[in-house]
Amino acid sequence: VRIWDAWSKALLWTLRSHRDHVTTVDWSPTKPFMLASGGWDRRFHLWEIDGAEVEACRTRRNCSESISPVVSGRHPQLVWSVAFAPGGEHVAACHGAVGQSPTVVVYCLDTGKVCRRLGRHRDTPLVVAWSRGLKLASAGMEGRVLIYDGDASLDDMPQGDRDTPEEAVEWLEDLLELHRNTSNVSDSLPVVDSGLSHPLARQAFW
Repeated sequence: VRIWDAWSKALLWTLRSHRDHVTTVDWSPTKPFMLASGGWDRRFHLWEIDGAEVEACRTRRNCSESISPVVSGRHPQLVWSVAFAPGGEHVAACHGAVGQSPTVVVYCLDTGKVCRRLGRHRDTPLVVAWSRGLKLASAGMEGRVLIYDGDASLDDMPQGDRDTPEEAVEWLEDLLELHRNTSNVSDSLPVVDSGLSHPLARQAFW
């Protein structure tokens, strides 16, 4: 991840921790030198550059080349998108790959850990975004946009996406196949509950 000065066009920092292509970055809305990144190495990184380093880099061009992430998370599949919540206290990230469990997770920055796991996409989720009203949306390759209550504290499914009996069978087959091909299912599976309903499901807001 490289950070450039927009005015001077000078390269300031190169953040070296990802082991494969970086697919997404997002800046904190409340902390000017905090950012999140994700990539094909299946890793989520949270970076924060402290004030002393910023001052040294700006005034003396003495920019550190050894900045490490303050939080790192390993995902079971490729990470495609990260997005800070408006208040800066949470970061959403989505991961998925063909034939694997597509999932959206939310990191709580006070602990640096995943505090929610969301799902129900049938194919890779490619983007996540927050609204100002703390709704979280994700869009996947299957052509659907799912909306979640962004300030809830529990794992859940997007409201209103009730499975048909045929879809429920497909989900079960996918879960069984994943169980046969992974040794750590509990870290990668969303909670499945087909009994939720709400008119906000399938409503897009971008």
